[in-house]
Amino acid sequence: MKLITNTAAIAAVALLLAVTACAKETNSETRADVAKAQAEGAEDVSSARIEAADEMAEAGKEMTDMERDVAHEAADSAMAVAVAESEAAHEVATERCESQSGDARAQCKDQADVELKAAKVRAEATKLAAYPTT
Repeated sequence: MKLITNTAAIAAVALLLAVTACAKETNSETRADVAKAQAEGAEDVSSARIEAADEMAEAGKEMTDMERDVAHEAADSAMAVAVAESEAAHEVATERCESQSGDARAQCKDQADVELKAAKVRAEATKLAAYPTT
């Protein structure tokens, strides 16, 4: 009985070695598979880097567009405030002119009108200067 158990054990070991030996690659096959896996991995990484760079460029463009829009909006708002201030100052100046009479009143109002126009031109120029050039 011992002989049968020993023989069975030897047969099992032989079968296991035979099966494992069939699955084993040669060194050159392993090197080829490793090289192929490295090349595929490098290609995947390269593709991922290109895609990431494209996405970052697009995000940067969107950000630039958004920044430009914000700058335009800020410049437009600043101009609106400057014009409102100029018109308020014009109204006050015009009311002060009412205390005068004749040519002095007309000249005073004309001067207030000139100052209002100049303030509006300055506000427009400031707005345009604040616009980004992109």
